[in-house]
Order: sequence, then structure tokens, then C-alpha cells
Amino acid sequence: MRLSVATAVLALVLGCAGARGYPPLPEGLDDRAARASLVRFARALEAARHDEALALLSARWRAAYTPSRLALDFGGAGPAAREAAGRVLAAAAAGAPIELGPGRARLPLGPGRAAVLVAEGGAWRVDALE
Repeated sequence: MRLSVATAVLALVLGCAGARGYPPLPEGLDDRAARASLVRFARALEAARHDEALALLSARWRAAYTPSRLALDFGGAGPAAREAAGRVLAAAAAGAPIELGPGRARLPLGPGRAAVLVAEGGAWRVDALE
């Protein structure tokens, strides 16, 4: 079965990152850095800078997609994808607290929704928009 970027976007919108055995957070990976990564990701999607958005995704998503495939699927996901990016920007602008855990960060986006990041290569990477 072909996993498309639309599927990935929907997985980002609706999915769950799941618990993994990540090591403790490296220095510099704080809530501010997590917020900055999420804002950059959402703004890149909104501005159709798909190469930049792809670079901000976790390794599992980067391995599966190209910028052109992300563009195609983001466009094909309809309003849900744009709404998810908008929720990230609104929560970040409102100063919503980011929950930090071992190797991950979570920004609540409303009832049952959150943006989840994972620590990879000394940076925060977007892994899910639930």
C-alpha cells in the first residue's frame, strides 16, 4: 500500500507519535527551541516552502517523502492540513505551555490534539500533529 504525503499529513493531523525509548534531552533542546521548530514548520507549510518543512520532520517522515510529494499531499489534504498548521501557530502565539519529556515535546492544540516533536540529531523534529 502506497503511503502518500496526504496520508502522512493526515497521520500528522490525526496520528500519535507513540511512546519510544528516547534518551534524555540534550542541552539546548528546551521548550523555546521546540516552539521555534513548530512555528518554522507551520509557516513553511503555509508558505509552500515544502523543502524547509520536510527538513523539520522526524527521520521516519523524511525517509518516506520528498518536498514535491509533501507539496502534492499537503495540497490534497484540503482544509484539515491548513487548519492543523493554523492551530500550531495560534497555540504558539498564545504561549501555550510545551510539555517536555524524555526525547520528546508536546504542544497541546485543543481537546485531544497536540503537536509532538522528537529530539533527533540535536534538534527538535516534528513527528505528529494529533
